Amino acid sequence: MADPLSISASILGVVTAAIVTTRSLKETVQRFRDRDRSLRRLVEQLTDLITVLDALQEVAHVEASMLTLLEGPVDRCRQLCHEFQDAMEDFKGKSSMGFRDWTKMEFMKGDINEFMDTLSGYKSTISVGLGTITLQMSKATQDVLERYSEMVQDTSYDLKIHLQRIDEKMALFTSEIPGASNIDLKDERAVTAHCIRICEDAQSYLDSLVDQKRPSRLQTPPAHPATAEPTSFEAHRETHKVLSDNRNNVAEHLGRLRERYDRLVSDGKAASDRETSRLEQDIKALKECLEVCELASGEVSRQRIHTIGEVVADGDSDQVVVTTLADVFDVKKALSKGRSAQLIGSMTDESLRQLSQDRYGSRFGSSARVETDVATHAIVENPGTNRQRQATLDGQRRELSSRARAYPNEVRKRATEGDKKDAE
Repeated sequence: MADPLSISASILGVVTAAIVTTRSLKETVQRFRDRDRSLRRLVEQLTDLITVLDALQEVAHVEASMLTLLEGPVDRCRQLCHEFQDAMEDFKGKSSMGFRDWTKMEFMKGDINEFMDTLSGYKSTISVGLGTITLQMSKATQDVLERYSEMVQDTSYDLKIHLQRIDEKMALFTSEIPGASNIDLKDERAVTAHCIRICEDAQSYLDSLVDQKRPSRLQTPPAHPATAEPTSFEAHRETHKVLSDNRNNVAEHLGRLRERYDRLVSDGKAASDRETSRLEQDIKALKECLEVCELASGEVSRQRIHTIGEVVADGDSDQVVVTTLADVFDVKKALSKGRSAQLIGSMTDESLRQLSQDRYGSRFGSSARVETDVATHAIVENPGTNRQRQATLDGQRRELSSRARAYPNEVRKRATEGDKKDAE
């Protein structure tokens, strides 16, 4: 097994190189952008990609397994950006007029819009991987989980469309003469295979979440049996179904690609080694993307949700509703009436013990100690003794008060007595 530190260092180098290449392409596009709408869109795509790569660079030391899967898509982004930058320079040199229609620039048997779609797919895959790392490091609300599931679903769908385009290019490739310019078959095969693995990991991830959530769900019986299943879990099931369908379709497309590639090689109609290598890399990168999606689905699956229909506290009650089994609470209604106190949440066993000690030790423990002290005091001392002691103390206070205070007639009397003593 490779050293996690060496894996992180290797991936960090790939991410850094991808950031440098992407920024270089962005600068090139900005030089040619003018008022071209396609280039403006490309600048936005590259800006978003750089943002995602920067975020990935910051967590390169956290999760080696996910980063290993992302290494292929990230490196493929670097290659595509470098090759597209060269293609832009070539297209600029071939243009004899100052005005250029960049939508007519051909790149890997496609145009600039297809290049942006390809970059978007890789960017979404990296975002899915980042989301998985985030879920492993922290807890997420149900709303966040649902949005994350939607992102995984959208990414898988985009990968499916991309593979369909590869299939169409393969059909076109069979009709061309040997040696004609074409995309690289080997790169595309490798990328596709990796993306399929990523999607499978994401699918199993989501499936495991549903399996773990079912035993931890506690919710009040609904008023209508037809609405017993929460809509949020309906969304999860729909997401799983779509992911499964997309994964199967991707696998079918990959099988057809392999058959055609083998047939082309056997018929002697394969393109040049360089072109074949490029396509194989694309296939590998796509497979890695699908594998990231699959792993992401599994991470979502482990986020257990504790569902409660209604929690009500009334009067002078102190209500605490916590769980140490689930990650988050899904409370339909929480209400605190009168002078009641209410606490709802998910926490660890240690946190729950500390909460019990702090919350109830300070609220009820002090009253109990006061009552205990009073009771002990009453047992040790006799009530009659207490009254006698109190009367004595009152008399002493009055005597001290009379001594401390001198009325006018007392002052004159004391002065007269003093004069007599002096005369004597």
